[in-house]
Order: sequence, then structure tokens, then C-alpha cells
Amino acid sequence: MWFQKYNVALQTPIGTRQGHMTVSVQEHQICGTLDVLKQANPFSGTISETGECSICGELTSLFRSIPYQGTGNVTQEALCLLLRGKKESFVLSGRAGASALAEEREGTA
Repeated sequence: MWFQKYNVALQTPIGTRQGHMTVSVQEHQICGTLDVLKQANPFSGTISETGECSICGELTSLFRSIPYQGTGNVTQEALCLLLRGKKESFVLSGRAGASALAEEREGTA
């Protein structure tokens, strides 16, 4: 089992939006929260030992909600996912945040 927090960038039609993503992996299950577009939304799915994953969730903005299916790769260092909605697709990429690494070290001390 592992947990990580990432600083992420979501590519949208109106520009890049910054945010955070928390990820928890246990066996072949992945879940967490994507905090972007000023909303935090849960996601869940499956992940392989090599980091290939499939997730589902919802992107929520002030104006609408977009259910998505996401595929890509998540490791403890970085992530890159393609989130596919009904009409649009979004690229989500990120790197593990320094604060998450510090929290992990404090927790193991």
C-alpha cells in the first residue's frame, strides 16, 4: 500500500488549470481525490504493478459536471492520464509534491 500527493496540471480548452491529486493504492485498487477547477472530486479504479491504471470520476466546475473515464500511468513519482468525457478529453499530468514526501518521512520517523 502507498499514498502520494501530486501537483497536477489539467489541460482544458481554455488553458491549463493547476491543482492537486491525492492517490492511495492498495493491491490493485486505486482511489483518491482530484482537486482542480476549485472543486475536489473522488475517483476510483484499478492499477497494475507497473502503474498502468484505469479510473473513473467526475470533473466539476462552477458551471457543469463532466463524468470521465481515465487511462494512463501512475507511479509514486509522477502521473500522466487521459481523462475522456462524453464530448471532450483532458490531459492530466503531475509530479509528486515536496510536501507529500515530507509528510511521508514524518510518518515513518
